[in-house]
Amino acid sequence: MNSSRIKVRLNLASNPLRNRRFFLIALSFLGCLTIVFLALSLQWFVRYRVEGARLRAELVRLARMEDAARREEKQYSARVASFSRELEAEVNQANSIIQMKSFPWSDFFSRLEKALPDGCYLTSLSFSSANSPGLQIRMKLASPDFSFLLQAMAQLKEAGFNSIRVENEDQSPAGLISEVTMTYERTD
Repeated sequence: MNSSRIKVRLNLASNPLRNRRFFLIALSFLGCLTIVFLALSLQWFVRYRVEGARLRAELVRLARMEDAARREEKQYSARVASFSRELEAEVNQANSIIQMKSFPWSDFFSRLEKALPDGCYLTSLSFSSANSPGLQIRMKLASPDFSFLLQAMAQLKEAGFNSIRVENEDQSPAGLISEVTMTYERTD
């Protein structure tokens, strides 16, 4: 029998330094990778932590600005309401003037002149437009006696004047002076 001998080299403990070197290199490589990974993780953690703190501070600043803007808006709203109340009378007066300017005055005075009898005349005349479509008129009418006053009232009614009322009467040497209120509506 021919037996050939084959030499098998098992490196279990025959060369322990060679086995240890391989494992030390592999362990060092893994250690370096772990250190690099930890360094990168720590860098990202610090960066995002600082960024988060900056964003929280920015959110606090924005919340304060929003509160200040709300307070300022309330102050401006109160001032606008105050100005609105203060200027309401002036605006109404300006609107009244505009409305009076567009009023058909020639038609009004023509009707008033035709409606008054020959013995009657006006001593005063004032107007107000109390947010109505018509013109509120207050006038003092001088007439020789009561019958002329009644005739003037009837003719004013026929001429298109409404809500005619005698508010006050005074006797004077020239005759009867009556304070009359009435409404004249446009006939556009």
